[in-house]
Amino acid sequence: MPEPTYTETQEAELIRHIFYGNLDNLPSLASKVLCIFTSSTFTEYCREKHGLEFQVVDMRWGVRDEATDDHKTTELCMQEIDNCQRVSVGPNFVVFLGQKYGYRPLPTKIEEAEFRNGLSVSSPDDARLFSLWYKLDSNNIASLFCLQPVSLIFINFTDKANPRLMEEDESQWWETTGKLNRAVRVAALELLKRGIFSPFDNHRYNRSVTEQEVVREILNAKDRVDHTLTFFRNIENINIGLPRHSMKFIDIVSKQVDEEAQRMLSDLRDVRVPAALSETSIIRYTVQWTDEDGLNKTFHAEYLQNFIETFYTRLVELIDRSVGQQKSLGSNR
Repeated sequence: MPEPTYTETQEAELIRHIFYGNLDNLPSLASKVLCIFTSSTFTEYCREKHGLEFQVVDMRWGVRDEATDDHKTTELCMQEIDNCQRVSVGPNFVVFLGQKYGYRPLPTKIEEAEFRNGLSVSSPDDARLFSLWYKLDSNNIASLFCLQPVSLIFINFTDKANPRLMEEDESQWWETTGKLNRAVRVAALELLKRGIFSPFDNHRYNRSVTEQEVVREILNAKDRVDHTLTFFRNIENINIGLPRHSMKFIDIVSKQVDEEAQRMLSDLRDVRVPAALSETSIIRYTVQWTDEDGLNKTFHAEYLQNFIETFYTRLVELIDRSVGQQKSLGSNR
């Protein structure tokens, strides 16, 4: 990322802010790390040509059980995006958007007023569920209702010494998650209907992890064109009659396409992201469905090879451009 230039007055003001403890908007340091967050082997090139360390962050794999227990997974994803933005020279985010909107997590913290409003419009069963899993933390300003650790109620959720009991508690938790998610969305929609929630408020309780990542790194980020790769893929004629395969590629609820999720995905993929990026920054693919796994490495060999080559080429372009800018800045000092 090109470093901003400052006048003496601006530098003095920046230093004054630092001494007052304000560390926002600090200039980035020249980096020797290429750290890319993937939202959904390159090492030799980076090291040999530019002396860079290549790191890939994929938060869909390897998240510790403790993070799941404490509902920290989404927070960790956001922290890793910020870290990639902070330390990476050049590209720091790759997003793959297909036809699956993805997992919509429970809110981990709800402001007290919103929580009580939600309780007031919920059914008795849903209200009891909320009261069991959310507890008031009045140490915050404003006070928050916080989602409790899973193992506080399902005590064997992380008990690896008792795999059978752990599996039972995991199953119960995912069933409970479904009930809680439904209750949250029903309450949010009712508050919207009553004019207590705005459409944005309602959306906050419905959005997926993937959308939150894209908003943070593309829609709200600076210099996004120089730091992101965006791939859109459309699979034609998905056979939802084969749920074991189709649910990997599209949101399925009760053996039907989740139309609500598809609407939110369409708004993100087809409206908001294209509005934030130039068309040349988006790589699009259309492929045909195959009943053998949906995407088959033999049937789709040409598409997969093209994707690999395009991914590599576009990543190299971003790296070379950013390293060149960094060297140019260094030589002008």
